[in-house]
Amino acid sequence: MPAAGPTHLNPRERNPVIPTLITIRVRLLSPGGVTGPERRHLDTGEEEPANHLPLRRDPDHVVTLPGTTVAGSLKAHCALWPGLPSDLFGGAPEDEKKVASPVQVLGVRLRGALPAVTSATRVAIDRHRGAARVHALFTVEQLPAGTEFDVHLRWDDAGAALQRFLDAVRGWRPWIGRGVTTGAGGCAVTGVGWRSYDLSRTDGLLEWLTVEGPATYPQPTEVLPAPSPRTAAIDVVLDIVDGLHIGRGASEPLEGPETKVSLVVQRNNGEPYVPGSSLKGVLRSRVEYICRVLGHPACDDAGCGTCQACLLFGWSPRSGGDPRMGARAAVAIPDAVIDGAEFDLRTHVALDRVTGGARSGLLYAQQVVVTGHFRLRVEPLRCLTDVELALLRACVADLHDGLVGIGTATTRGLGTVRVCDDAWTVPDLTALATLVTGGSDG
Repeated sequence: MPAAGPTHLNPRERNPVIPTLITIRVRLLSPGGVTGPERRHLDTGEEEPANHLPLRRDPDHVVTLPGTTVAGSLKAHCALWPGLPSDLFGGAPEDEKKVASPVQVLGVRLRGALPAVTSATRVAIDRHRGAARVHALFTVEQLPAGTEFDVHLRWDDAGAALQRFLDAVRGWRPWIGRGVTTGAGGCAVTGVGWRSYDLSRTDGLLEWLTVEGPATYPQPTEVLPAPSPRTAAIDVVLDIVDGLHIGRGASEPLEGPETKVSLVVQRNNGEPYVPGSSLKGVLRSRVEYICRVLGHPACDDAGCGTCQACLLFGWSPRSGGDPRMGARAAVAIPDAVIDGAEFDLRTHVALDRVTGGARSGLLYAQQVVVTGHFRLRVEPLRCLTDVELALLRACVADLHDGLVGIGTATTRGLGTVRVCDDAWTVPDLTALATLVTGGSDG
């Protein structure tokens, strides 16, 4: 038997670098994903519609998460974790001296076969009417809940900070991709694996040189328990009182005098639902209204960044060279599936503005959910202030009182809902004006 080789390399050839490979297994708790700017070609050779947002895919057409998305989320999470270096993922953008990230995101891989991709319907809400904005309907591709990705990291010479970083990773519950503020892309870490390679030792160097790619990276042998549900700021069940219609943006032909019918949005399995974007838009519109009634400023274009509605529901920089970055909403409002739904067709006709009578050939029908109930859930993405909580509770009270509706045709009797949750009580709003205005007289 040949003599065993030296445990260490020649000191003059010793490489002090100790690389560590880390694999983090992330699972989607709600449908989501990162959309890409690319427009794919359909089987017919035509491009996808401009109002359809596909998931981002790699050159092999496999759905993936960009490394920048993961790095940004981990950076924000680790910044709140005590005992970790402040430049773990690079310096701040405003720093004069740029610092490279010690932690490298090597890539993100989808685990297993590509699951069935679904499309969620979204619509922008008119700030003043609290109803759907014209020509603002779009669809977003999403991966189903339960989809898993493996995130591969490398960190050289991590030292004592490695264990603190792994502790932080175990508590990482990111929101990833588009539609976070409508409940999409909620994730949790389900497993962690790591291995350090001492390149000054022959065995460590040999192991390092035999790492060929993601298939030979450390596997997440440490399985984490299922995460507890996120705490909700608002969690009530709403009962449909007189019908609800949120259209899918397309009409279907009918047999009979009606020329077409507008169908409600449904999941792939046929379940009707209220899109989180619709709920978020209605709540934002109502918060703006309440603030104006109380004499507190509220912008018209979701671009000031300082009013209560912008701080709570997010804002985008105004056009014309606005140098600000904008901000994401402080809350997430997921889609709400309508349970116990029953449908009806409501026939309508357009009127002639001159004669006041029905216009020929413009008879149409709407599919309406006449009975059912759904859950309005508002999950905070940061700690909410007393003012923000009071405004959200006031919005729920206004929905319950029928002062504001959800969906289409609220001026024709649709969209009224009522809280049917036994645990809910009408909030005391006597101090709302003082809270919102800070004690001023407006």
